[in-house]
Amino acid sequence: MKASRVWCVVVVASLISGGVVYGKETEEAATPEKNQATASVKAVDSVTVAIIDFESKAPGNPDLGQQLGDVLTARLSIYDQFRLVERKKLQELLQEHQLNLSGMVETEQATKVGKMLGARIMVFGRAFTVDRDLYLVAKIVGTETSLVKGVIVKGKLESNLSDIIDQLVDKLVEGLEKWASQLLPKTEKFQNRMKVLKQQLQGKELPSVAIVIPEFHINRPVVDPAAQTEVKKIFKEVGFEVIEAKGPQPAGADIMITGEGFSEFGARIGGLVSCLARLEVQATYRISQRIVASERTTRRSVDLSEAIAGKTALQAAGHELAIKLIEKIALDIYKDVK
Repeated sequence: MKASRVWCVVVVASLISGGVVYGKETEEAATPEKNQATASVKAVDSVTVAIIDFESKAPGNPDLGQQLGDVLTARLSIYDQFRLVERKKLQELLQEHQLNLSGMVETEQATKVGKMLGARIMVFGRAFTVDRDLYLVAKIVGTETSLVKGVIVKGKLESNLSDIIDQLVDKLVEGLEKWASQLLPKTEKFQNRMKVLKQQLQGKELPSVAIVIPEFHINRPVVDPAAQTEVKKIFKEVGFEVIEAKGPQPAGADIMITGEGFSEFGARIGGLVSCLARLEVQATYRISQRIVASERTTRRSVDLSEAIAGKTALQAAGHELAIKLIEKIALDIYKDVK
């Protein structure tokens, strides 16, 4: 498979891509044992999240608060359970209503803005230092319930900022999944799309897979394959046996996942870099060579460095296509899995 070269001009307004996947809502079937309230509970597998610029009192980088908002939006967009409000849309709304929200904004204000944006969860916070330590504090607010949760991470002021942001993203994802059901109305139940897939396939005999997805970043060397690593991770978490590919047709693999990915520089705006990634993959039965699924996607990401932005975009693309491949493989083998 040959990925065609993609060139694009990225402007400030389009630095952040939109949400990852569309959300699905399915109403749980009522049973005689369930009362009226329980029977009307809906299961949602994605929620809309908006991230406001952080307030920053950290020395040496006056744009850190905005950078945190941009980078967190890009990093969280990898996860299919969250749909991120475009930063352009957020800024346009704030300008239209002459609002200047950042950092430790009042919960009531965040709730109001979130409702205008169609966001069900708002994330905002602040960055500050104590001695030589940098703290990042994030508040998570349910716009329909006004409930508030929070996470905090700490790192050395002189350390790599990306590492501290990674910690914050991990805690935000963990917190959002843990608290989403509390932050949403009681008439709704949050469910992770990957966990649903894992439950549907539990106890079923799954084919083994080998995954080979080379990638490159135009004009820059690639340290390790971000898309391939993410696809392997998703398949393992759902329950597939992933066989290490040591050749073009690794023995023992029932299905080959092959493809190609690349990323390239898009634009540099202030202290941030935008990169675009293209990923194409297909799943093929190793023996019969029958193609089960063929998917492709283009993703954009921003970060503090070109290398991380490119890998984040490829990781997002790998996450999206891995789930699509698993769904199609499951449907091909077990027609009752939806």
